[in-house]
Amino acid sequence: MLPPRARTEVTGRRLGSACAAAVLLPLVLALGLGTTPVPPSSSAEPGASTEGAVLAAGSPAAAGSTGSTTTRRRAATRRCKGRVALTFDDGPVPGTTTRLLRVLRRHDVPATFFVVGRRVREHPELVRAIERNGHLVANHTWAHEQLTARSDREVRATVHGTRRALQRAGVAPTRLVRPPYGSINPRVRRVLVRAGFVPVLWSIDSNDWANGSADQIAGRILRGLRPGPNVVLQHDGVNRSPISVDAVATVVRRAKRRGYCFTALDEKGRPGFHTPDVSVTVTPVVEGRTAVATVRLAGEAGRDTSVRLTVRSGTARVGTDLPARTTRVAIPAGRRYARVKIPTTADGTVEPVERASVEIDAPQGVRIAGGTASLEILPPGTTRTERVSRGAAPDRVWEPAVRR
Repeated sequence: MLPPRARTEVTGRRLGSACAAAVLLPLVLALGLGTTPVPPSSSAEPGASTEGAVLAAGSPAAAGSTGSTTTRRRAATRRCKGRVALTFDDGPVPGTTTRLLRVLRRHDVPATFFVVGRRVREHPELVRAIERNGHLVANHTWAHEQLTARSDREVRATVHGTRRALQRAGVAPTRLVRPPYGSINPRVRRVLVRAGFVPVLWSIDSNDWANGSADQIAGRILRGLRPGPNVVLQHDGVNRSPISVDAVATVVRRAKRRGYCFTALDEKGRPGFHTPDVSVTVTPVVEGRTAVATVRLAGEAGRDTSVRLTVRSGTARVGTDLPARTTRVAIPAGRRYARVKIPTTADGTVEPVERASVEIDAPQGVRIAGGTASLEILPPGTTRTERVSRGAAPDRVWEPAVRR
C-alpha cells in the first residue's frame, strides 16, 4: 500500500486496503471509528401545554407536530433492525449540498456533515442551511490535510480554525472530527482528544468518489448494512458527489423496508443523537408588560427536543402578578432556541422590584444545565437605561423575535 500523500487541496487518490478493513471491522463500532482510510476527494415527557405562547420554535426541517414527530421516530427506533448514520464529507458545495438537503428533507432523514473549513469560509450560508435543516455539522479540517504528516501544533490549528469558521458562520459545531484520508495514528488521536475533539471514521465506505453509478453506490451501501450500528461514508464535496446524492433516496427507501432506522451521530461518533445542554433565561420586565423567557440549546441536537417550563411565585405571586403557566416548550431540529411570552399585571401600585422564577425540567433529548432563571418585575416608570443596567436587552428584543 502506498503511503498517503500530504495535500492542502481537497484532491488526491484513494488509499487503503480491503485486508486492513477485514482485520479492523470488529473494532470499528466499539471504538467509534471506521475501517478503511477516508478516500481523498477528487475535488474536494410529553406534557400538556397550558397558555404557552412559544414565539420562536418554527423550523423548515420540522413538518407537523414536534411531539408527534419525536414520538414516531422514538417508536420506530425501538423496533429497528439496525441504526444507520449517513455522513457526508468535503463540503459544503453550492448546488450539490443544497440538493442533498432537499433529498434528506423529503425522506425525513438526519445526517452529519463533515465540512472543510475553507469551504465554510467561502459558503457560510450553506452550513447554516445544513444546521437549520436539522443536521449536525462536524469538522473535516481546514484544507483536507493529512494529519499524520502534520505537527501537533498544525493538527490543533487546522481543527480549531475550522471550528472558528463554523462559529463565525453562525452554527454550533459538534466536537466530532473526521481525519482526511482516514489518516490517524496514536499521536494524532491524542492531540485531537486533548484539544476536545472526538475522532470519527466509518463502517461502510460507499467508494462514491472513485466510480460507480448511483445504483452501484447504493448497492455498496446496502450490502454493507448489518444489524446494530452502521456509519456510512459519502461525499458532497467531490466531483462525483452529484451521482452519490442520486443514490441517497434508494438507500433510504430500501434500508427502511429492511427494518433499518436513520439517525445522526452522538457525542461519541456513534449512530444516535447529540444531547446538548439546555438553559433558560429571562430579561427584566416593567410591570404590565410582557416578559420573554428564552430556552436555549448549547448546540444542535439533530432531532426535535423539548422541556417543560413552569412559572413559580416569589415576591411576585402567580395568579396575581402574573399568570399560572406550565408549558411544554418544543425546539424543532435545526433550531437552537424557543421563546415563551409571560405577561405581567399592572396593579397601579408603586412597588419595589418583585421577583418570580422560571424553571425548566422534564427534558426530552437535552440535558438541563441552567434549570432556573429569575424573573424581575420592575416598577412602572423604570427607564430604558435602568432596564439595560439590570440585564435587559435593547427594546427590540422585547418584541417577539422569531429568527436567529
